[in-house]
This record gives sequence, C-alpha cells and structure tokens, in this order.
Amino acid sequence: LWLLEHDINLQCFRATPYSFGDDLFLQVEQIIPVPETAEFVIDAKIKEKEKKVTSKHIEESNKLQVEFWNLLKESLTKSSLNYLERVTAKPYYDIGFGKGNGRFAFCIAKNAYRVELYFNNDVGKAYFDEMSKYRNKLDAVLPGIGWQRLDTKKSSRIKFEVSREDMEGFSGEWRDGDCWPEVIDWYTESMRKFYEAVNPVWEKVQKDLKR
Repeated sequence: LWLLEHDINLQCFRATPYSFGDDLFLQVEQIIPVPETAEFVIDAKIKEKEKKVTSKHIEESNKLQVEFWNLLKESLTKSSLNYLERVTAKPYYDIGFGKGNGRFAFCIAKNAYRVELYFNNDVGKAYFDEMSKYRNKLDAVLPGIGWQRLDTKKSSRIKFEVSREDMEGFSGEWRDGDCWPEVIDWYTESMRKFYEAVNPVWEKVQKDLKR
C-alpha cells in the first residue's frame, strides 16, 4: 500500500548475452516485477484512484444532504410547521417524523421529489388496506395522491410527488443547488397539504385497528 500511494516503480532485469554466427546479442528480460505482478499493480492503482473519487463524491453528497435538510427545516419553522422540530438533519435522501406505526417523510427520489406516509412494517398490508377505504375521500381533497401497496415487500406507502421535469421553476440537477429554493417551497407546501389531508385519516385508522 505504501508503494502504491507513493507511486514508486521498482524493476529488475536479467541480461543474457548470446551469439549468432559473428553477431553478438544481449537478451534483456524483466524479472521483477513479473508481468502478472505488473498488471496487478496497475489494476490496484486504478482501483485506488476510483475509490478516492467515489469517497470524495460520497463526502460531497453527504454534506449537501445535511445542508439541504437544514434549509428545509428553516423553511418549515418560518411557516409555523413543526414537523421536523425534533429531527436532526442527516446525510440521507430522506428525512421524516414518526406518527404511530407510520412515518411522514420528505424524499429525494431519482427523478422526483416526494412526500409520503410510509409503513415500514406492513407485512399483512393491514395499514395500507384500511387507509385505502378512504381513498376516494383523500383523492378528492388532494388529487394526485399515489397508492403503493408494494405486495412483494413488507412495506407500503401513500405518496404525493412531482417529477423534476414537471416542477415549476425547475432549474437544474438537485446536486447543483440552483433548484433548492423551488424544491424547498414545494416540500413545505406539499407536506402541509398532504399531512392535513392524510393524518386525520391515519389517526382514525390506527384507533380502528386497535379495537
């Protein structure tokens, strides 16, 4: 590892003289490192550089995530919304708060921004199915709600989202930071509407399931 980091190149050659008729020749053969070892060293150097690039990328992403969520928290506080008052911003692509057996969250998806009510342990889909009984009511209050039963998983979710391309005022990739004001405004207003519509139903459903 020390040799790799300091890029020291050690080589040893074996010179073998021989004659062919009246001509003299010198055959030079590299013996240290052997060709296989040389290839290994080159591959190791490439992987080490790739690892450093990846680590730097992750470090930058983590920093941006924490910065973004802190700005969102400030926006929520200014709007008198205490959803994340007791939540610490962490380097994740989501941040949220628990409500009974569910979790309301703000999420950065690959191609969309999302607010959701997520059920992490809904193996029998009892939470989702009970919430689905009020689907028409919720859809009328907040058109565009998405319902994901996730039958192949133990979780399920109810969501409200916007694609990055469809967001009004969209101005670039999330990592660039140019679109942060628009995204934060969307998160603040969308969670307010989503929570006010969904939470009363969720509280009723939890009481009904306990009976």
